[in-house]
Amino acid sequence: MYLMRGGRGDVLYVGKSTQVRTRLLSYFRLPWPEHRHARMLRETAHIEWEPHPSEFAALLREVRLIRAHLPRYNVRSARPLDKWWVITIAKGLTPRLRVQRASAAARSRDVAQIIGPFASRRPLVDALRVLNDALGLRDCSDRIRMHVRDVAELFEEHHPAMQRTPACHRYETRRCLGPCVGATSEYEYRTQLTRAKAVLEGRDDSPQQHLVREMAVASAALSYERAGWLRDRLTALQDLESQLARVREALSRPSCVYAVPGRQGDDRLYLIRHGRVVAEARCADPDSVNDLQALESRATQAPSGAMVDQLDELLLVESWLRGRQGERALVADSVVGALQALACSYSSVGSSVGSSTSNGISSTSA
Repeated sequence: MYLMRGGRGDVLYVGKSTQVRTRLLSYFRLPWPEHRHARMLRETAHIEWEPHPSEFAALLREVRLIRAHLPRYNVRSARPLDKWWVITIAKGLTPRLRVQRASAAARSRDVAQIIGPFASRRPLVDALRVLNDALGLRDCSDRIRMHVRDVAELFEEHHPAMQRTPACHRYETRRCLGPCVGATSEYEYRTQLTRAKAVLEGRDDSPQQHLVREMAVASAALSYERAGWLRDRLTALQDLESQLARVREALSRPSCVYAVPGRQGDDRLYLIRHGRVVAEARCADPDSVNDLQALESRATQAPSGAMVDQLDELLLVESWLRGRQGERALVADSVVGALQALACSYSSVGSSVGSSTSNGISSTSA
């Protein structure tokens, strides 16, 4: 791991490599000013490097440094949250489901719940359109004034809602409850919104089942065009559910301990809670391990939604363990279990756990 700093000490770039010397020398061969790393090198006054015992340790440190410093020469940090999309549920009387960039959701004061993250926008838009149609939720602009029936009935024909026509065709085609014309009560709308939340949380699949039944009816009637249209809508919901399942898996695991063999015996234990690394310990340091065990025993509450400011770390942990099946054997429910798994991994290759080495920070001037 290395950091390149400018003349004022600001972090310009965070990088990692198993061959730091070779990587740094390669920057001197880049064309200037065309290449951004060549431009970065001209601004660099100081270089620091940090040795880390494993690739996972380096990746975790990189994510956290980029989040903390937002180096302008790191592509990931230029717009760190703008590459992710989330589903948001707003506050208010008749909130709508909306697809937003994670950065916008993080800044908004009107968001009541965030669901995600997701890499692509279009599948989310398609799935939410199907879900809104199934449950009658509005998808119109927030600039359109809403009037629930509870309020409209107080004024009867004098209320503006009684004088209006629907803002779009969805109410007339029975795909929206019509809060823009006072056609629904707050209770009715909230009931459907609660159902939508249950679908997004994997607790209700009635919209999918309804589409399956409708598709069977259309096929039996030889209405293959309608059956294909229903199939596409069902696929949109199923694809969304598979993405949501990944997010829920990362967030729902209350606590686990991941043991990572390190170079020169510098083995580490990582306490992971709800998809994030909350603490680590060096196996060769008994006090460090004891502290981790003490922290492990404390109960924590699961987050209610996506932790927008920590999406990169959440995705790193989830993708790392998901993409490396061999690492699953080193994940345990407790510190003791992780230490046992680590010992088994060494015995399986005929090795013994080595002694730990200290981890320092070195620097040089550019």
